[in-house]
Order: sequence, then structure tokens, then C-alpha cells
Amino acid sequence: MKRSTTFSKFLSLLLLLCGSLAAGEVKQPTETFTVGTTSGYAPYVSLNGQGEYEGFDIDLAKLVAEKIGKKLVIKDLGSMPSLMMGLKQNKIDAIIWAVSITEERQKRVEMIYYQGERITSMPLLFWGKVPDGMKGVEDLQDDGKKIICVEAGTYQEQVMSSYPGLKVKYVDKITDAIMEIKFGKSLAAAIDNSLVSFVMQQNPGLKVFYFSLPPSQQSLGNGICINKKNAKLIDQVKKAVAELTEEGKVQELEKKWKMGA
Repeated sequence: MKRSTTFSKFLSLLLLLCGSLAAGEVKQPTETFTVGTTSGYAPYVSLNGQGEYEGFDIDLAKLVAEKIGKKLVIKDLGSMPSLMMGLKQNKIDAIIWAVSITEERQKRVEMIYYQGERITSMPLLFWGKVPDGMKGVEDLQDDGKKIICVEAGTYQEQVMSSYPGLKVKYVDKITDAIMEIKFGKSLAAAIDNSLVSFVMQQNPGLKVFYFSLPPSQQSLGNGICINKKNAKLIDQVKKAVAELTEEGKVQELEKKWKMGA
């Protein structure tokens, strides 16, 4: 009788185990991949009607997290300076926010290319019309009334700050910069090349002027920023991005979010 009872218990455990395997139970990742970003930067990152993050970079972050076997956590830190500080202090693992790859940034953080072309010129947005006779950004120097808006901590700020005599005003989001020029508080706004088509579709009153950049200020596309000390994560993300590119996933996201359209 005792042997029969023991065998019954063993059989029950075996059936329970088989049932669990048949149900296809999948072990969930326990490690997290905390990505810093900022909303208000469509089509890369924005909030939808349900208050959820969406966009090219959000989808990419999800794919990268899946590739490296970690649970994605999104942290909105509000601005580029806050994102860089968060990365330095290890409050986030990476920044995915259409960050331009420049020589200066590569000195401070590891930048893993994932999207975008080499940038040799920069767009300035004006409301209504481009100033008559304008040939370059130098035409806006040494005139305190000609204010150019840039997002603080961005590639555009880095470029604008290299021109002495320019009157620069810092804003948190590109939408703030557009409001500045629309209502005459600033003359122009410097923005990311990839956003030009999108913001001009949303704001028909905008006009664009491109000025050439010297080689030292050109961008090599957009990159994922990671602390240089985090060698293991750098290797993991590089491998994940390479696989996603080879599989055509990055190109699929570009079509989904109408990049460059």
C-alpha cells in the first residue's frame, strides 16, 4: 500500500511537469535594460493618446532588449543634459533618442550606430520666409535681435555654439522652438535633419534653409549611447543592432515610421 501511494505521488508530479511544459511556459527575463529618452520628438519618441511611449526609437529599444534577453524599462529624463547625466551616474543603461554621432560625443560615451546618414549640412527653420539674401548662418551673427532656438544639449547646440556672435536661446523640445519662431520670439530654429519633413508637414508656415558644415562638425548618423565603462553591455548591444540590421528589422521600422518621407 505504501509503495502504491508513493508511486501515485511520483506519477502526479510527472504529469504536472509534463503539463507545464506542454503549456509552453516561458521564463521571463529578470535583468532590465533601462533606456533613457525624452518624448516630444516624433517620429522617434512621442506619447500616444493613451499616454504610452511610441516611435521608431521605442520600437528599436524593444527589439534590442529582446535580443539581449532583458526586460525593457523606459525612463523619460526630459532633456539631453539630463540624459547624459543619467548615463554618467548609471541611472540608465543607454540613451536611445536619435542622438547624432559626433567626434565630441564619441570622446565621452560609446556610440553604436543604428540609423541615419552622414550629415554635411544643417537646417534652419524660419516662419513665413527665409531672410532675403541669406547665404549662411554667419549672416545671423552679431545681431542680438536675430535669435536662434536650439534644444539644450543637442548636436544642434554644439554646432551653433561654434559660431561666435550668434544669439542662441535654449528650449527643452523642438515643439517649443517652433512656437518661438511662429510667434516671433525667435527668428530661426536649428533642428535635426531627419525631422524636417515631419515638422514642415505639421506646420505649413515653416520655411527651411540649409547651411554647410565643416568636416569637424558633421554627424555620422544616429547612435545608441552607452557608458564606456560598461564593456559587456556595449558588446551585447553592438551584436543586437548588427543582427537587427542584417535581418532587415531597422529598415522595416524606417518604413513604419515614414523616416525621410
